[in-house]
Amino acid sequence: MSLVSLVAAAALLMPASAPLALDKPDPANRFGGVYRRMLPNNPPSLDPAVLSDVYARTVATQIFDGLVQFDAVLKPVPAIAEFWEASRDGRTWTFTLRRGVRFHHGREVTAEDFVYSFTRLLDAKKAGPLTVFLRRIHGANDFMKGATPRVAGLRAVDRYTLRITLDEPFAPLLSVLGLANAAVVPRERVEGQEERFARAPIGAGPFRLARWDQNKEIVLEANDRYYEGRPFVDSVTFRIGATFEEMFGEFLEGKLEETIIPSAKTEEVHSDPRYRHYQVFRKPTLSLLYIGFNTRLKPFDDVRVRRAFNYAVNREKIVREITRMGALPADGALPPGMPGYNPDLKRYYYDPDKARQLMAEAGYPNGAGFPVVKLWASSKAASTKAELAAYQEYLGKIGVKVEVLSETDWPSYVKLLDQGKLPMFRVSWTATLPDPDDYLSRQLHSGGPNNWSFYKNPAVDQLLEQARQEFDYTRRIALYRDVQRIVMDDAPWIAQHNHVFERLYQPYVNGVQVSYLGDWAIPMKKIWLKKGLPEGSGGASPGGQPTR
Repeated sequence: MSLVSLVAAAALLMPASAPLALDKPDPANRFGGVYRRMLPNNPPSLDPAVLSDVYARTVATQIFDGLVQFDAVLKPVPAIAEFWEASRDGRTWTFTLRRGVRFHHGREVTAEDFVYSFTRLLDAKKAGPLTVFLRRIHGANDFMKGATPRVAGLRAVDRYTLRITLDEPFAPLLSVLGLANAAVVPRERVEGQEERFARAPIGAGPFRLARWDQNKEIVLEANDRYYEGRPFVDSVTFRIGATFEEMFGEFLEGKLEETIIPSAKTEEVHSDPRYRHYQVFRKPTLSLLYIGFNTRLKPFDDVRVRRAFNYAVNREKIVREITRMGALPADGALPPGMPGYNPDLKRYYYDPDKARQLMAEAGYPNGAGFPVVKLWASSKAASTKAELAAYQEYLGKIGVKVEVLSETDWPSYVKLLDQGKLPMFRVSWTATLPDPDDYLSRQLHSGGPNNWSFYKNPAVDQLLEQARQEFDYTRRIALYRDVQRIVMDDAPWIAQHNHVFERLYQPYVNGVQVSYLGDWAIPMKKIWLKKGLPEGSGGASPGGQPTR
């Protein structure tokens, strides 16, 4: 099976959920209104070239468009590229662009804009999120070394035709090009003014940036000239920084169109008839929350200590009694539904005696001589505080004192992670591609841009590189299962839980389409608000699935 088939297989493991919808009125009545939603943290940047976190992607996906986009089952479908074709050997791809597509400032998008946009993603100064994929383009390595001013494999054949030539076949190319990182940007608004562009981006997507009040809100306005047609809502407002509990309260007051259900309210929402008025949407996502160890710093450079911490913590109880929110205890590095996930993987279980034994073997009997551990987090949610308190309690039972610290400004938190200053940290990771290479290589390859554990194992690097070039589905999955087995043994993380997308929506909200990529990938251009809906109408079925 090819890698394109692999992507499709990931999407078909579970039935696709239908968008929220109540009825189908005259299309003209769908237009208008403001959609207000949450954004837990302020994005570091909205420049596609550097997007690396879920908060930035959530916003940027609405502002920018590229050659292709994902449909509801994560299949790449046309966006600015009206159609494309690949050579028989899979090395040459030709994209024909739609005519008349315009950037937000009015200029038409051309093939040369894509040449520029992809070239800047290969800037040798700092590896970007797509560097590992795009360096397969013919001439990319010479360009990154400074040997040539252009990438030979990127060519604008004419104004509306783009040709990409690869050094070797790479089947997931279309999926990679569907990411917001691969969006087209206007050279005249980027070059020499990158910092300004990061705060005031201009794309060709369904919404344009109207205002960004740092750490307060981001407001997007509908793009009247969008090539697929104007979005239904007039604007989208992202409220930045409120806790889940605060968001939930504002939703009940009618100040938000959607909300996460806080862990303390989960049972109440599903059992109390007062909430039947709202729509409930629930769907598994390709995501993982983990507690990472900085393996470059003592004492976490010792694998026995990392294993001991894994045995010391009762993850199942934390997820079941504290986290809740539909979360599922994690088995390993890959979430259920991702190709390569191994349900039979040997995992860590709660065994404090085993943890004490490993600590003694590492030279810390009953925790004697072990330094105070600083555990960092970014989330301000009450459930997060309770989670971390549980870690303090469990690790205290093996003689380890834990100090909980926080940096609630997300860009600052990421900077600390990048700099390797956090010895132990809480991170939530959501897949950007339904492919294990993107998920594992970014976080566990020694050169991965998000390898915040600074984990390094040559065997894992070799297996990941081999799997990236393997077109036989069975052999490729076997390689990823080998990676997971080694990683679990090396224990760079405590894999805590896999997220389940679960939201409450106001009864007048329609057209919400959630894929297995979760929150950040929701196409806001499809959402519309039913006008004049009487209070108490609509709502979800008792099972929690949205009704038509």
